[in-house]
Amino acid sequence: MVRGGATIRQSMARHLLAAAALLLLYCAPLAAQDNPLVQRGVPAEATAENAVLARDRAHASARRIAWQRLLEQTGATGGPIPPDSQLENMVAALIVEEERTTPTRYSGRLTVQFNPGLVASTTGRSFTPPAGGGGGLALNIPMAAQSFMEASSRHSSLSEWLELRRRLRASGSVASMEIISLSMDAARFRLGLRQPAGEAAAALGGAGLIVTENGASWQVALGSGG
Repeated sequence: MVRGGATIRQSMARHLLAAAALLLLYCAPLAAQDNPLVQRGVPAEATAENAVLARDRAHASARRIAWQRLLEQTGATGGPIPPDSQLENMVAALIVEEERTTPTRYSGRLTVQFNPGLVASTTGRSFTPPAGGGGGLALNIPMAAQSFMEASSRHSSLSEWLELRRRLRASGSVASMEIISLSMDAARFRLGLRQPAGEAAAALGGAGLIVTENGASWQVALGSGG
């Protein structure tokens, strides 16, 4: 009887393990896909001449991968992939799940959340929260860029550039930042602004940045605070 009981317990354990495996195989992907606007575990990998460019290229690659996944889940495949600058503007939130960097390489995984209004205008499809209110639409979706400004900066070290870029991206006035060129001591970039240029410049001043108008472009430098 003891032997029979042990056999029954072993059989039950095998069935429980099989059921758990099925749950992981089928239920977890469904939960991750209930809102195509939120793509999790997106790979971000790139190599470049320096760590900053590698990170920017990896994030751009991740946005393209996330966009392709969104199209596949909504059945909207077949259309062209928008330019990187447009995709960056369509991303409402980008969360780093994990990352590893070397002097010339970036590798990580990201969560990419798209702005439903901008996705709808691009694909011609409307997006609503999934049943039960899940899927991540409760995350805050900031206002998209209303205008764009070419800007440049100079820096004496990589850490100075990273801090300047961090303050720009953390500002509520900046919706997007596209790197045009980057060297050891200077950078050129295109900023998507959520408010008129004058108001945005004043807001950036409060974030510890010095903005100087240079004709139709800006010169941006680190200030105090931030």
